[in-house]
Amino acid sequence: MNENEQRTINIGLVERPIPPIREFFDDEEMASLIASISKDGIIVPLLVRPKGDRFEVVDGDRRLAAAWSAGLREVPVIIRSLSDRDTHIQRMLANKERADTDPVSEAKYIARLIFENIFTAEEYAEKIGRSIAWISDRLAIAEMPEYMQKALANKNITLGVCLEIVQVKDPGTMERYFKEALRSGMTVHAAKISRMIVNEAIDALAESAKPITEENLPPV
Repeated sequence: MNENEQRTINIGLVERPIPPIREFFDDEEMASLIASISKDGIIVPLLVRPKGDRFEVVDGDRRLAAAWSAGLREVPVIIRSLSDRDTHIQRMLANKERADTDPVSEAKYIARLIFENIFTAEEYAEKIGRSIAWISDRLAIAEMPEYMQKALANKNITLGVCLEIVQVKDPGTMERYFKEALRSGMTVHAAKISRMIVNEAIDALAESAKPITEENLPPV
């Protein structure tokens, strides 16, 4: 097999990435892509790597899903032999250029690579041209409560606000403050001030052995 060999193969031979770098696709964008592929086919071939007698998508997961929905039986691919590490780097570099990146899926992907010791945070940051602070933020997203991740993935709240509120020391209070931030469209600065004030109050309650209740805390 030649490096970067291009050919057309049966769509059933192509598997999704494991793990996928994007868990969900925007419905409107998918509908538009399906319509385009139904009319003109896949213009940009999928980048795949050999996996036994099958192939795994390196770049082009959404195009593959759209091709299935459009009823294509064959898809154009570029076949490249890549190691696991190089595959992960290639996926993230491709994802870096996308405007529709889901930060939650991306965060879970990065956290898994680091948790499984495929990369250290420092190695991965260097490989994909990101800062350690950026990687740290993604690891924080991966640890956020599900309700916060869902709002972030749906673009109902900004990452900066989430990164402030997730630092609230009491889980129940965190959720209450988060709901208010979601309702009010809270700014990052306001979220930071709120987080600092409420954490001071939580610490004071702990020192005095008083319960952490809504009545004992400052209003949001």
